[in-house]
Amino acid sequence: MPENAIPSAIVDPTELVLAIDERVRSLPPGCDPARLFGVRLRPSSDESDFVLIPLWSGVAREIPAWVQPPRGVVGIALQTGGWAAPMEDDGSVSGRPSEHPERRRIHHVTLIHGGGEDISVLRYEGDGDPLVLEGAIGYVHELLLACWARRAR
Repeated sequence: MPENAIPSAIVDPTELVLAIDERVRSLPPGCDPARLFGVRLRPSSDESDFVLIPLWSGVAREIPAWVQPPRGVVGIALQTGGWAAPMEDDGSVSGRPSEHPERRRIHHVTLIHGGGEDISVLRYEGDGDPLVLEGAIGYVHELLLACWARRAR
């Protein structure tokens, strides 16, 4: 690849999503509970050298169909937060996590890239090490995949 060519694919998604997580946690808090960014790599060999392009903010379950990632992005990243609480022994939940006496804040960043692959970082307030997860399912994941499929090429 020429020296100043902009990378078009992600080499190490884990390294990149951890760097994105670090970057969005350093941003001032937004007014909305979720923020969606386009991820553009800069011409360098270091995947932590990237630009976040604000695409949309709001409620994650309401990502509109008009959001289209611009040309040149290698992925989209959704930053969200919320409450988590322990489940019952049988896997059920007895109420809203935000009202549980053992609730904790969470911070979550999901990266969709390539052919629709996902990788995310989940942080629990008070825990040092984040969890890196792959293989998401659910309504918000489907919205992210649809958004990524609309990207300009």
